[in-house]
Amino acid sequence: MTEGSDVEAPVAHRADVERKAEIVRVLVEVGNAVDAVVAQVLSEFGVPASVAGTLWALAPGTEPPTMREVAARLRCDASTVSLAADKLQSMGLVARQPHPADGRKRTLVLTDQGHELWEALRTRLHASGLFTGLDAQEQDALLTLLTKMRNPQQPCY
Repeated sequence: MTEGSDVEAPVAHRADVERKAEIVRVLVEVGNAVDAVVAQVLSEFGVPASVAGTLWALAPGTEPPTMREVAARLRCDASTVSLAADKLQSMGLVARQPHPADGRKRTLVLTDQGHELWEALRTRLHASGLFTGLDAQEQDALLTLLTKMRNPQQPCY
């Protein structure tokens, strides 16, 4: 090993650490911008922010999950999801339905009003300008990268 490479290794490591810290900083800023838009839409529907995670887990076009599956996605206790489901159900946004393959299980599905909320979220996020600087190909690449970096061992919010 040459003398120069010994000096370059700590510098390269420091640059790597700084780059990752900057990525996290930017992700937090983007997340805060998304949270602000989502909070505004939820408040217009009278929905508390505390149930937002459960709503995200019920994305239209996906298989209706059981509450246990929602809890696993959100990395929280099933009782927390049950409380959120109770709140969403009382608001008319979700319904509990029998699992199609196992009648002992219940799934959570969006009601028509829940789909209306989802459509409002999509529309408002689209109109927010968060993605203005990215063309469709860049958005696809961003989605691929973020999906790849999502760590199943860490909590999802």
